[in-house]
Amino acid sequence: MEKKEVFVRKASGLVRNISAWDAMVLNIMVMAPTAIFVYGVWASALYPGADLPMTALLAVPLSIIVGLFYAVYSAAMPRSGGDYIWISRTLHPAIGFMCNFFLFMVLLSVAGSYVPWFTQWALAPILEALGYTELASFAASTEFTFIFAVIYYLICAAIISRGAKASTIALWIFFILVLVGFAVYVATLLSLGPENFAVNFSAQTGMNYQAVIETAKDAGYPGEFLIDATLLGLAFTYINFLGFNSTIYVAGEIKDVQKSQFIAIIGAVIIFGLISWLGYYATYAGMGGIFVGAISYLAETGHSAYTLPFAEPFFPFLFRYATNTTIYCFYLFTWSMMILAAILTYIMLTVRFVFAWSFDRVIPTALSKVDRRYNSPYMALIFVTIIAIILQAAWLWTPLLSYFAYIVFGWMILQIIASISAIVFPYRRKDIYEKAPAIVRKKIGPIPVLTLLAILSIIIAAWLGYASLSPTMVGAIDPIILAFTFGLYALGLVIYFISSMYHKKTGIPLELSFKEIPPE
Repeated sequence: MEKKEVFVRKASGLVRNISAWDAMVLNIMVMAPTAIFVYGVWASALYPGADLPMTALLAVPLSIIVGLFYAVYSAAMPRSGGDYIWISRTLHPAIGFMCNFFLFMVLLSVAGSYVPWFTQWALAPILEALGYTELASFAASTEFTFIFAVIYYLICAAIISRGAKASTIALWIFFILVLVGFAVYVATLLSLGPENFAVNFSAQTGMNYQAVIETAKDAGYPGEFLIDATLLGLAFTYINFLGFNSTIYVAGEIKDVQKSQFIAIIGAVIIFGLISWLGYYATYAGMGGIFVGAISYLAETGHSAYTLPFAEPFFPFLFRYATNTTIYCFYLFTWSMMILAAILTYIMLTVRFVFAWSFDRVIPTALSKVDRRYNSPYMALIFVTIIAIILQAAWLWTPLLSYFAYIVFGWMILQIIASISAIVFPYRRKDIYEKAPAIVRKKIGPIPVLTLLAILSIIIAAWLGYASLSPTMVGAIDPIILAFTFGLYALGLVIYFISSMYHKKTGIPLELSFKEIPPE
């Protein structure tokens, strides 16, 4: 049977116009740099005594190991769809679709959760600081959040519709704004020092800086950095790094993809690690590390001594006591650009998921149509935008978002399955393996380097998956939420097998699409 009868067409219609540096910025913005200023509060409360800057440094080598695995594997099958392509060609197409469908739902859930970050944790505080109290209340409302979500998803669609290069240009603009604001944050805190911050904090809040530390100690906070708490907190910080390998999903649009993936993935890990370390270090240096841990502990445990006007002492909020209103609002604005950039990347990636599924005929082939002018999968984009808006409404007016509490555990299942596929790849798909670049076929003794990296990736994923379900991180395990997590995988299987049954009736079995790599 000819290839044109198996795949939608002889060429994908996508163009390799993403440079290595564009790809690196994409990976960085997927990880949402400076979102650590939110996660750091939670980590400090979950693991009292955790040294956050140290956890950032420790997370880098772990991420590099997993990053090398994904970069090498991507060189073997550099197509849009990433590990969906790999798993479906080595293990089984149903497993590949199942895993990618799970990630599809996860990324759109994170996008849905990030929209309130912008309206409630950035826009509303800026308006409040400028004296527009009523507007701030409106900006924080659920109704406005949904209106903004619809508008911004449409803006994302407009950008993505102009092709991958237009998307990366937008991400560069966001990235530069984030870095400018980050530089202001770091410089302000390093020049301030905890003594001056303590004076400002006590004068402006009615809370006493030193009393916060002593009260937290009395409530159970250790009042010092501990090695065991830092090692436990490492698992939480490593979660912030997830997404450093996202360029595998746009591999069909990256120039010189074999070289570029290493620059994009490893470079993103190093830069994100540096931002995380420096951000945490400056926060400790400017506000006092023990104070940061203490106030986080009081807030997250619901202690009555915590009386700040915001529910949680996220670092951007505490920054208001380190500077004047103008600089504070400017920083919140640049910090919010990180949120908007991350949402753009999630839409961009999920569009590639849908395109890859459609190109393999798992879902209607119309969704793989590509605009000839901009080489953009416009039908997949329309589909994802509609789904994102529908899910956003569900996130805001139903408890659906709470059922995504174990997404890290589910994500690690995906990583383990992808790693297993890499281990069997040289044996199950010799036809592809033997034609792969030399870096993919490189061995240490009789064992392929890809296999060794896959084994390490499995170990790291198993550790993180276990840690993500620890009582400290999620409390008592909720069997309903756990069932929902596995249910997303199961739903992917159901969709695939329905599609398979349909195609058997058409005379072109769906499984034929997975005998080879999709054309470029």
